[in-house]
Amino acid sequence: MTTFPISLTTAPLDPSTTAVALIGELDLYTVARIEAELTHLARQTEAELLLDLADVTFCDSSGVALFLRMHRRCAAAGVRLRLCRIQRLPARVIRALGVDRAVPCSFA
Repeated sequence: MTTFPISLTTAPLDPSTTAVALIGELDLYTVARIEAELTHLARQTEAELLLDLADVTFCDSSGVALFLRMHRRCAAAGVRLRLCRIQRLPARVIRALGVDRAVPCSFA
C-alpha cells in the first residue's frame, strides 16, 4: 500500500491566532502522524487555530474524525477551530458528514 505524505507548516497570524497549512492527504496513516502536533498547537494558541486545507487533496473519515476531535479539544481550551480554503474533494466528505455544521468552514 502506498501512503502519501502529509506535512504541516505553522505561522502566527497575530498574537492570538495560529494558522496551520496542511499539505497532502488525510487518511488513517497520515492523521496519526500529525494529531499530536495539532493538539500541541491548540494548547499553545490563545484564541483561534486556523487550519488551511488548500493543499489537502484527499480526506477520508479519519480526517473528518480528526477535525471533530480537534474541535472538542480546542473548545475545551477556549480556542476556536476554523477550517478554511477547503478544496472540492475534501469538501464533499466534510459536507456529507456534516462537519461544516459543527466546525466553522470556508470552501475554495
